[in-house]
Amino acid sequence: MGKKPKAEPKPKLKEDPVFREMLTRIAGEHGYEVASALVDNELTDDEVTKRTGIRINLVRRILYDLYDSRVVGYRRARDEKSGWYIYYWRIEPERAKEFLLNNKRVLLQKLQQRLEEERNTMHFNCENSCPKVTFDVAVENDFKCPKCGDRLERYDNSSIIAALEHQVESLRQHLAGS
Repeated sequence: MGKKPKAEPKPKLKEDPVFREMLTRIAGEHGYEVASALVDNELTDDEVTKRTGIRINLVRRILYDLYDSRVVGYRRARDEKSGWYIYYWRIEPERAKEFLLNNKRVLLQKLQQRLEEERNTMHFNCENSCPKVTFDVAVENDFKCPKCGDRLERYDNSSIIAALEHQVESLRQHLAGS
């Protein structure tokens, strides 16, 4: 009888670079630190402050931002001594992953729209690094740059199209694997 091969352990949530990027986008540079303190823990905002060294006001703002994105949840309990409510915060990993997937789906849609626009629109620009213009704008201006007046030449956007195609395909593959 042979030994069963050990299953590859999944990377811990704290070590997942996608998780880190998502938290930074939602809640800024300290968002990851706050969320990391909550992985496998249920903590009050005071406890998060003590573990991270981040000011209490900033911790609360980050927690609210993360809550708005449904990355964290909380449990509310009444303090018997003071009568105030105490909030115990926890990470919601499945919601966080769903939030990330939804963002990637939206990004894919926007990239696909931009790709179609680049494929279907003829652009022109001058030699002075002025912004590119569409064919219609070029015709309206007798193929002179609306900004500097120099002659407009057809803009080769094949490298932009190739980069967009690569991004779209990469994102599609990532979403298919999720």
